[in-house]
Formats: sequence, C-alpha cells, structure tokens
Amino acid sequence: MSGRIPGKGALLRAYDEIAAIHKQRLAKRGVKLPPKSSRKWVWLAMLHYHRGGKVHKDEISDAVQKIFPGSGRDQQARHLKRDGWNVAGDKGFHSLVDASAPSPEFETDKTRRRGRLSASDFDGIKKAFNNCCVTCGAAEGEPNIRYGKVQQGHQDPDAPADLQSNIIPQCQFCNRAYRRDFVFDDKGRAKAVADVRPVRQARKHVQKKIWQYLRNLFR
Repeated sequence: MSGRIPGKGALLRAYDEIAAIHKQRLAKRGVKLPPKSSRKWVWLAMLHYHRGGKVHKDEISDAVQKIFPGSGRDQQARHLKRDGWNVAGDKGFHSLVDASAPSPEFETDKTRRRGRLSASDFDGIKKAFNNCCVTCGAAEGEPNIRYGKVQQGHQDPDAPADLQSNIIPQCQFCNRAYRRDFVFDDKGRAKAVADVRPVRQARKHVQKKIWQYLRNLFR
C-alpha cells in the first residue's frame, strides 16, 4: 500500500493543482477549499492525486498521518461533499468524480437555501423542499396511510420559530415521533439531543457513557 501513498511534496502539488481549478471554476459557485491547517486538504489532495481511480479510506488515513502525526485512523473523505466537492464513496473507497463541478447534492442544497430565504410563508418553505417531509421523504398529497399531512417542524425546539432558519416540513408521523427531543439539520437528520427524554430511554451502558462525558466536560 505504501506505493499508493505519495510524499508530502507530491500531495502539495496535487493540492495546488486542485486549488487552481477551484479558483477558476468552483469558488464562485460556493465550493469551499480546505485550508492547509485542516486534514481535509490531504483528503482532497489524495483524491486528486489518484484522479480517475478509487482511494481506500485507510490509504487516506495513512497519508494524513504522514502530515499530521497522531491523527485518527477513521478519516472520512466523503465529508468533502458538505463543502461542495463532487466526491463519491462506497464500501470504504472514495473518488473525486469531477473536479470542475460541484456535487449535485450541493447544488440542490443551494437552491433549497435560496428558496427558504425567499419564502414568505410555510407554503414557500414546503415548495423549497419539494412539498416533502424533510426527514422521511413522504410527499404531501400522495397516497400514504401512515404519514398524513406535512406540518411545520422545528429544527431546534428551543430556538425561535423563525420561518427561514428554524422551520422544516415534517409529516405528521415524523413530527410526532421526534417530539421536542432532537435538533435537526436542514436535511431533516437529527444532529443533537434537545431534551433529556432520549437519555432517560437509553440503555444503561449508553447512559453511563453520557454521564462520563458530561462529568469530564463540567468537572
């Protein structure tokens, strides 16, 4: 595997190449170039260095450890998609699909954000999300005996109910199932706990992990 891991100089050249492409084609479209203070630059350089092929996550981890000794083994290059890079991954392998265009999901997210910011009522918010429940994908108006009508859900139950920043469309089932227990991202995925109830319902060994974490945090 060592032959697949280029030296720092080769990685830096790969990074400079992708940075030039970014400046010319991607910066104006909102794609973020990882700085050299971040491990992400090594992820991107590895994918560009092996462009046209696939790179295993262990190879990316080995390359990161060369530049940032002591880094964890579980380097997740797929997260470059969050910054707009057109990266694909499957069974631990990653590839840079197209270095000159943002990922389709990133373009969809931009369109959705524009729709949310321009919305003047909940119908506008639903339109930005294609009139679907953001959590499960159930489409409003289509036959579905379980999910019912799309309702106003709160991304963060403790934050003000601002239309453009804290309201997401959720079907009746998802809205009721999650109650006020979680904070969601704008894709409808739970990203944080908002209430103690899920902790009360957790198994004892999970509660112990949470207790140990909080004890160290607030010591």
